[in-house]
Amino acid sequence: MTWLSQADGRTSPDDRLRDVTDNLNRKDAVAALALLKPMLSGTPSIAARFALAMTAWRLDRFDWALSLLHECHAEAPDNGGVAEALASLQAQLGQLEESLFTGKLATALGDDAALAALVPTDYPGFDKAFLSIVEHPLLEKARSAFAEGKLERAVEFARQHVVIEPKHIEGRAFYAECLMRARAAGAAAETLAVLEDVAPAADVASLYARALTAVGERQAALRWHQQAAESAKDDARVLAAQIADAPFLGIEPKRLARMSADWLAQFALAPQPARKHISGRRLTIGYLVSAFVDPEDAIAVAAVARAHDRARVTVLGFGLGNQTAEQNAALIGAFSKWRDIGALDPATLARTLSGDGVDVLVDAGGFASAQQLRALTRFATGLRVSWLGNPAGCLAPAYDARLAAADYPVLDARPAATRGEATIAFGADATLAQLDARTISLWSAVLALVPDAKLVLRARDMENKANLSRLIAHFGETLAARIDLRAVARACEFYQAIDIALLPLSGASPRAAAEALANGVPAVALAGSGYGAFLSGRGLEKRFVAQDMAHYVSLAAALANGPEARILPAIESGAAKLARAIEELGASFNRRENAA
Repeated sequence: MTWLSQADGRTSPDDRLRDVTDNLNRKDAVAALALLKPMLSGTPSIAARFALAMTAWRLDRFDWALSLLHECHAEAPDNGGVAEALASLQAQLGQLEESLFTGKLATALGDDAALAALVPTDYPGFDKAFLSIVEHPLLEKARSAFAEGKLERAVEFARQHVVIEPKHIEGRAFYAECLMRARAAGAAAETLAVLEDVAPAADVASLYARALTAVGERQAALRWHQQAAESAKDDARVLAAQIADAPFLGIEPKRLARMSADWLAQFALAPQPARKHISGRRLTIGYLVSAFVDPEDAIAVAAVARAHDRARVTVLGFGLGNQTAEQNAALIGAFSKWRDIGALDPATLARTLSGDGVDVLVDAGGFASAQQLRALTRFATGLRVSWLGNPAGCLAPAYDARLAAADYPVLDARPAATRGEATIAFGADATLAQLDARTISLWSAVLALVPDAKLVLRARDMENKANLSRLIAHFGETLAARIDLRAVARACEFYQAIDIALLPLSGASPRAAAEALANGVPAVALAGSGYGAFLSGRGLEKRFVAQDMAHYVSLAAALANGPEARILPAIESGAAKLARAIEELGASFNRRENAA
């Protein structure tokens, strides 16, 4: 019995399939797929689907290959060629019992010469694959890809692992962690939703809480953060994660200050005297950049690091993975030297910082990285500076100094551009985590007062189906119809589409306000927020900082109705200025220490 369909045209399916296999042997899966495409319309033959499975295998789409071979086996359960290929793939994917059963069946049925001719030469036979079987191979591929800095590849292998082993919670957690780093919190939350029916480990529960926070599910996030904290009261990472998420969870400032102080009391070491700077040696400034509460802050941190005077200063970066890893794209070229600190415990990291002669250590992660924060309390040989990720603004025993919100740099400042459209476009570069009830109410009131205006949101994971539903639920269908989502890679592309930036009431850093000014767009903020502090520090409090909710709405409406009010004064960039300020912090500290 043949598994090949009848010839059509000048080239028979047999010839085409042989060409497909030839391409697979040359490891050209794209060409093989192109040859197969016309053979897959209508009701394709088993041979065509079998060849497609081999092509999927060559593309590293193991979940697709497995599904195709299962389909072929279901349709032709007595075909030994299909059973042999399926048994091998099951072994390659660590499915011990399934591969053993299917392998025995293949032996009993015998081979199929026609299908055997379609198997790539390096596709292992069942015997070889079974002897090499390992547990969770796709998860290991994902971890290896992540360690190599290939985040996109890690996400794909982890996704396939979850498809093939859906009950493996550790694999789901790793997949979700990769998705969070890829800024796909919506998919991460969906991946971990199965935890509602199990009792996960504290670190997995904490990860789920972070994902829920990122998509704006505040009550559920608080519940999972609390559950994680109660089951792991001595886990610094779990407790720090809740503090990092606090700006988006509605936690009161006084309570947040207590939580931060309690964390430091539990996990910090007593501060020790700092080492004196060696006279005549270059000042060495180190940046801790393995994690950010707002990942977009990496752009500003890199700009300041680049702005240091390299004739006088050596600038070191301490991050996760190699500097060219996908997750570090914004940091490439910002540092004189780079160290991967992913495998270092806090004590070793502290010794590494001292061994590298760091005089000023700038922490850009804060509570987003418990490892960094614990290392800070063990680092006793230089000045420790808090910049980002420290929502309560705590200092000792972790920090010696703190950079203010107003110090955040305005990058590439340029004159305001005229959109040339009659309809006013309000805009917000905010995440779902920032769209709390008060912010939604505020922006809804602005849209009600300016009925012809639209609201443009930068589509930060908002096009995910579940997140889009959340967005519509927040605003209601009537107002949601006036919202445009704009998916852009760079901030300047977003601000070209809006006239006035509306800043949310909560945020992890002043970034959105700084980027609005950099692109010549006025921004409205509420006093008491980090955004308000940034604008006030830039001398714009009277024009753009509202004292209460009603004032916020009236300011936004006034800007919409008065083009002249939207013209910004000249804005100082700030990257070089902040770099000099950090250098002076270090110099002053060393002068003081040497004098003592």
